Formats: sequence, C-alpha cells, structure tokens
Amino acid sequence: MKTSLSRIAASIIIGVALVAAAALVAGFFGRTVPFFDSLAQFRAHLTVALFVLALLLIVMRSVAAATVATIVAAYAAVSVSPFLMPRPAGEPHRVAPANTALVGRGPLKLLQMNLRFNADPVPAVTTIARLDPDVLTLQEINRRWVEAIEPLRSGYPYAAFCGVGEAVGGVAILSRVPFVQADAACRVDDGFVSRRLDLGNGQELTVVSEHLAWPWPFRQGRQVAALGEEVLPKLQMPLLIAGDFNAAPWSATVQRYAGASRTTPATGIGPTWLPSALPAPLRRLVGLPLDNVLASDGVRLVSVATEPATASDHLPILVTFDVPSASSGGASPARFVGRAAAR
Repeated sequence: MKTSLSRIAASIIIGVALVAAAALVAGFFGRTVPFFDSLAQFRAHLTVALFVLALLLIVMRSVAAATVATIVAAYAAVSVSPFLMPRPAGEPHRVAPANTALVGRGPLKLLQMNLRFNADPVPAVTTIARLDPDVLTLQEINRRWVEAIEPLRSGYPYAAFCGVGEAVGGVAILSRVPFVQADAACRVDDGFVSRRLDLGNGQELTVVSEHLAWPWPFRQGRQVAALGEEVLPKLQMPLLIAGDFNAAPWSATVQRYAGASRTTPATGIGPTWLPSALPAPLRRLVGLPLDNVLASDGVRLVSVATEPATASDHLPILVTFDVPSASSGGASPARFVGRAAAR
C-alpha cells in the first residue's frame, strides 16, 4: 500500500513537472504564439516551481525526470536572472561608445512611475519631491492627477500629456530640460508619448513614456505591431524609453519593442508590480517586472533601481544616466529654463 501511494505521488509530481516544463518551453516561442508570450510573464515563478519539483523527484528517485526538469529550469533561469538580480554597485548598465566624452554636467535623473489612476496622490508627490528628478515619465495620469501634481509644475516647466482624459488616464513626460518644440508624438490608443530634449551644446535626447495594454488575449500585441511599424523605427537617437509595459523584459513583447526601437532593456530592476492583496514580505517574491527602461547606444545608464512603494501597485524606478558627447571640449550644460511649455 505504501509503495502504491509513493508511485501515485511520484506520478503526480512528474505530471506537474511536465506541465511546468512545457509552459516554460512554450514561453520561449511567444513571437509565434501570443498565448505563449502570456505564459512567459511567469517564467521566473515557473522556474522556481520546477526546481522545487526537481528536488522532490530526486527524493523519490525519479532521476531521469529530475534531470530533465533541472535542465529546463536552469535554461529558463539564465534568461531571467539578469533582470531580477540587482547589479553590483557602481557597475554601469550600458556603456556608451569609447570615443565619446561626457557633456560638461553631472548625470541626469529620470523617475518612472505608474501612478495608478485612483491612488492617493500624496505618497507619489512626496516621492517626486524627495528624489528631485530632472525628467518624469508617468502612466495612468488622469485629470485628477494633473491637478494633484500642479504644485510641482513650477519645477517642471516642460510637459507633454497624452490621453489624460481616458478612463484610467494616459501618459506624460515632465521635464526641467527644454523640449525641442518641433519633435513630438502622442498616440493615445498605444499609450505612447515622446519628446526630444535639448541637452545643450547641440545635443539632444528622445524620451518616451509608454503604457502598453495587458498581454494576450488583450491588445498588447497589436499595439507593439503598430508602434513597431509606424513609430519606433523613426525615433531619433539617442533614445531613452521608460514605462509600464505590462510585460517582463525577457518577453517577446519587450524584445520586439526593443528591436524596433533599437534599444536594450535595462537589467537588475527586479519586480515592479506587487500584488497588494498579499502580505508585504511576499509581494516582491510574487511580483512581476512589468515596468521597464530601454536605452539606445549613446545613453549610459549609471544606475537603475526601484524606490519604496507609493499608493500605486507599481514601484517607482529611478534612472541615473549620462548622454556622452561626441567631443570632449567646452560642452555647455543642459539648459534648465523656467518658462512654461506648450502642451
């Protein structure tokens, strides 16, 4: 009887391990099948589960099944660990070409925030004031939020809003650095707004705030296809993109977006969407890395890290970055001009 129960338990564990392994493998084919890309969002969770199942299979002496499970889990772990493990302090995420020199100013700071359309604005406003970034990329910003951040606007005279009248809000870029007025894009249906910043000395930088819909069966794939065909390849370089992609950085969605925009997703950010229903100690363990930062050649990400939670279900991300100059002589700093920008 005991042997029979052991065999049944082993069969159940093998079956569950096969399902987990199949889901992991399928997630690598998200470009072909949109449903598989939805599975890929949970690759980290499935990887941990499969490692645990492999240990149980070893205990039950199902060595062959344990070996297969371990190989699949290890392969998956390699693809997710760069995005989940914090980078060593001081190690840059991306190094600009070696023949460039920094503009004559310190690094700039960008704060990425999904505000959550119905959240208490006080913690977010306090965070912005505390971190004092040079540029803000915001999502789920509606008219209520526009009013809530109005006290900060004197410090951010340049602003671009897109879709703030939508039910859950739109996207925005707020900046101390002047906009290049001739360069702007707003696509409400794709949660996309971009502006070109004038860094001084003839240098410019394109900044994008992005908020994609949920993955399949929702319209995320159609958004990326439209942006990839009509918008992203035309963005001027260098380029820095931040936003809530509702997709993990290893997913086909983010990789397609990065390919079309000629950018690379930043590593080491970790989970940014934390399920509020869970106890605080479990939130980061179960959370998903849905908020991403993508940088092109010519942008050096000095540091990228999450900040303490506000009232949103997404963590803020603080990005410190440099835009090296093509020459080393007499560069003027970015101009922080205090006039209001046209919206």
